[in-house]
Amino acid sequence: MKPLPKEFDAIAIERKWQKKWEEMGIYRFDWEDKTRPTFSIDTPPPYPSGEFHMGNVLNWTYFDIVARYKRMRGYNVYFPQGWDCHGLGIEVQVEREHNISKRDLPPDKFRKLCEKLVEKYIAMMREGVIRLGCSVDWTTEYRTMNPEYWKLTQLSFIILYDKGFMYRGKHPVNWCPRCETAIADAEVDYEEREGTLHYIRFPLEGSTGHLLIATTRPEFIPACVAVAVNPVDDRFNKYVGRKITVPIVNRTVEIIPDENVEPSFGTGVVMICTYGDKEDVKTVIRHKLPVVNLLTQDGKINQNGGKYAGLTIKEARKAIIEDLKAAGLLEKTESIRQEIGVCDRCETPIEILELPQWFMKTRILTEKVEKAANEVVWYPDYMKTRLIDWARSLDWDWVISRQRVFGTPIPVWYCKNCNEIIVAKEDWVPIDPKLEKPKIDKCPKCGCKEFIPEKDVFDTWMDSSISCAVHAGWPNREDWRRLFPADLHPSGVDIIRTWAYYLMVRHLALFDEKPYKSCLINGMVLGSDGRKMSKSLKNYVAAPDVLDKYGTDAARQWAASGGATGSDIPFRWPDVEYGRRFLTKLWNAARFVSTQLKDYKVGEKCELQLLDRWILSKAE
Repeated sequence: MKPLPKEFDAIAIERKWQKKWEEMGIYRFDWEDKTRPTFSIDTPPPYPSGEFHMGNVLNWTYFDIVARYKRMRGYNVYFPQGWDCHGLGIEVQVEREHNISKRDLPPDKFRKLCEKLVEKYIAMMREGVIRLGCSVDWTTEYRTMNPEYWKLTQLSFIILYDKGFMYRGKHPVNWCPRCETAIADAEVDYEEREGTLHYIRFPLEGSTGHLLIATTRPEFIPACVAVAVNPVDDRFNKYVGRKITVPIVNRTVEIIPDENVEPSFGTGVVMICTYGDKEDVKTVIRHKLPVVNLLTQDGKINQNGGKYAGLTIKEARKAIIEDLKAAGLLEKTESIRQEIGVCDRCETPIEILELPQWFMKTRILTEKVEKAANEVVWYPDYMKTRLIDWARSLDWDWVISRQRVFGTPIPVWYCKNCNEIIVAKEDWVPIDPKLEKPKIDKCPKCGCKEFIPEKDVFDTWMDSSISCAVHAGWPNREDWRRLFPADLHPSGVDIIRTWAYYLMVRHLALFDEKPYKSCLINGMVLGSDGRKMSKSLKNYVAAPDVLDKYGTDAARQWAASGGATGSDIPFRWPDVEYGRRFLTKLWNAARFVSTQLKDYKVGEKCELQLLDRWILSKAE
């Protein structure tokens, strides 16, 4: 045996073997091999929105360890790789980089800019995955922005529409005024911010008295449709049924009883507006109250705001407060810490608008989701409660339409005469209704021959939420159930409510079967200051910086030894340096051994010592 080199050149050695492994094709799944057991990994198709970071290193190290272990145990391992391209994140970056809005360019040109940026990031992230030494089968690589993947997303929509899971309706939805699109509950982050509680006098009709209402959103006064008190609150239940005047707009509304009013918050009297928050939505539905739409899609006051029409939310708030002061109706203000929902892509506070949207019936699947989650093996086990609790907490169905450009087209048209919904047939896809007409001569309901295309696109999670079936070969391979459900679904603790959940509801609805058998959860990577790693916090470390300095194996050792599954792991340079020192010692030990094996012949049988047998027993 030739002795190892004296110096341990980690980067040169790693690059040599990474290239060798790919040339040999040793990580490719063998579809023809029916002798070995299979092990399929539902590899997360990452969102290519930037450089490969230490969070990616943690993620990929986790499930690459599993892939390598299973291969050593004799499994035919399926380890695919795709890219989840669509979504608001890329559009927001394009708008900021080019200082434009999606409206400033024709949709096809705006989409081209998005695709160009995605390809740039894919190249960066692919290099990161390769540098990390991941045993991916690169022959499986795909992009969700390509028409061949559109076909699968659109096909799944058509199947679920025919099964009654997809519907179009007018319902209050989370809305980002900056991105001008609906977003799902899972795309809303919550931040604690400083707010102001305004105590406002609402005059009682037929009396010189008033009720004092505390609100953080005085700009919604023009959309007030009722005032509510708790029926067990003896201070105010005597006013139930009476009329009260909404200040500034001088409209009378009824005082209603509602058990969800918290007597201890503010004054115990609340105004119900359409819509200041989700609680307003629930109250309006419960009491069948009228709706006064107040906001435009770009977050300005509309004509229902009277003299405040055209103002932004902040401008309207300021103007209304000044008018309340002038009228002697603002009694006092006080600071308050409040949790507000923000868009997870641009951090703009969300509003609630009532607009026609496409939805998937997900709440009717909650019991099935809970049952399936309990059948899945979770690492760590307690993480399944996060999925179950999320499913139980949802108030609305999943809104799957987005008023954006860079997404899979929704394969739908509307009759120009009667507004009949025309959903594409399975053999029409992939298709973009903005470019192609439906493959029918006339409306089946009224006979009209003109159609209006659906301009909205799918939520990006509509693409990635079928990954378990797509990775297995659905619908093109007859033997796709050979790899379905996936043996392993790796996921981050931060996307249980999105990817792990959406996979569940989509596959349960499509195939009445759970999408994965086990779920491996990794935590978040923290900066050395203990906070989530972020460029804005200046505690961010790019993976290439680490790999260039210490090599891949040292970084992988940091990830593998940093903590338990599901737990957050801090990044500290000394931890990676320790990994490098350990590997150098291992190299030196191996080099010493190699000098003692001059006469060793590969294949010779030898008796295993007790320590050898013990080590091998731990690998079972």
